[in-house]
Amino acid sequence: MKKFKKILTTLVLVPTLFLPNFAFAQEDTSPAVTEVKVEESVSNNAENQNTLDKKIEESKEIKSKEKTPKIKSPSFSPWASVDLNDVQFMGLYPASSFFEGKDFRKAVTLEDANTAYKLAKEKIESRGLKTGGDFTFKDLTRLETLESISKLLNDDKFAVKNLKESKIFFGQEDEEYLNSKIPLEEVLALYNRATKKTLQDNDKVAKGFFYEIENKNNKVYMLGSIHIGKSSMYPIDQNIINSLKDSDKIFMEIDLTNQEKLKEMQEKMYYKDGGSLKNDLGEELFARVANIFKDFGMTEDQVNKLKPWAIYNSLSVDPKGEVATATYGIESYFLALSLLNNLELGELESVDFQSDLLSNFDKESYISMIKNLTDEIEKNGYKNINAGLNEMLSAWEIGNKDKMISLLSSDGDEASEKFNESLLSERDKNMAKKIDAMLKEDGENTYFILVGAAHLVPENSVTGILKDMGYEVLEK
Repeated sequence: MKKFKKILTTLVLVPTLFLPNFAFAQEDTSPAVTEVKVEESVSNNAENQNTLDKKIEESKEIKSKEKTPKIKSPSFSPWASVDLNDVQFMGLYPASSFFEGKDFRKAVTLEDANTAYKLAKEKIESRGLKTGGDFTFKDLTRLETLESISKLLNDDKFAVKNLKESKIFFGQEDEEYLNSKIPLEEVLALYNRATKKTLQDNDKVAKGFFYEIENKNNKVYMLGSIHIGKSSMYPIDQNIINSLKDSDKIFMEIDLTNQEKLKEMQEKMYYKDGGSLKNDLGEELFARVANIFKDFGMTEDQVNKLKPWAIYNSLSVDPKGEVATATYGIESYFLALSLLNNLELGELESVDFQSDLLSNFDKESYISMIKNLTDEIEKNGYKNINAGLNEMLSAWEIGNKDKMISLLSSDGDEASEKFNESLLSERDKNMAKKIDAMLKEDGENTYFILVGAAHLVPENSVTGILKDMGYEVLEK
């Protein structure tokens, strides 16, 4: 069976495990993932036209870059949580606005209305679909916003009832309500639903690598992810989202809500025994590595405290995030959805397991890989690395399995092959065993599995092992 030789950590390990909090970390302008507890409730507010029949009871940030005094939490109505989450990931409103203490409950301004319409229009047109062109706002009422939605969808037969039938608008149709000023959160919710619907209806949504297995009364959905991403990867096919909502529990590689364990993992990246990166790499290679990190705002002393495994995995992804970032990754999105929908979260592995896997890989191989990576960055910067990542992101978006396999199977040096083998072989077997156990449970259970695409796409991965066990693995 063919060996897969060049596996990027972006497809096998959750990014939190290889991205330390660098000194050059810029102000976060990416989606914030929040933990929420949701309970069913009934809204008595007739004017709450976007009610999702859910009340957010508790919210706390669980994953973000290092905070600065500049970052202030936004204010918004509980019903808007899901829509605003989508808006951030889809790039339908400047993400930086969510960190400026903005009150989304206030009446929309002309500037915000124009920005929201422009970004929704660009999103739809970027998929090769036609819109009705630009729209001129005047009075910023609900009715005018609904008219802009029809323009956005290139529908010249505007009618409020059509938008209600399309499940874009859920509000009243009386004149007073429609002619009142509309809050920013409602504007964004309407554009989010309209954009998602037109992209879904025209099959212009991200497909990923999605599988389904059934046994007895049990069902397991499996989605192969990329651990970092960008806004063009959203929205994701609604069929995948519906499968998540139909599930009893979601299993990721690790529990990203366990802050204590994540902190312990971060601590493992640094020398504690008097060692140093300079001693391990040698003065010449260390100087070259330190020079690369200098461009990102890190001092030589800061670099010298990081162990080789932290250095290698950090250098493997462009620290500037010009192509993709962890906060736009598929895990971040599904974690947010799971928490917003009060879905129980489990893990197939653990933070300790993944951090130990990285830290215990032999040092000499890391040094060899760091040298090769340093050679590449010094010669070409992140141009080729980013180009390869872009290809992977594109393959994921359209669900091109053959392209992804081709990218995964390109040749690597001996150290890289050894590293990749440690990231996949035994882990795939263990994941398959756990999924096999889920499928054999008593009762009727539905589980959603979210792991790196490299664990599912190749024939000798988890999917292949499950097939060898006798299961029929359906590609959705």
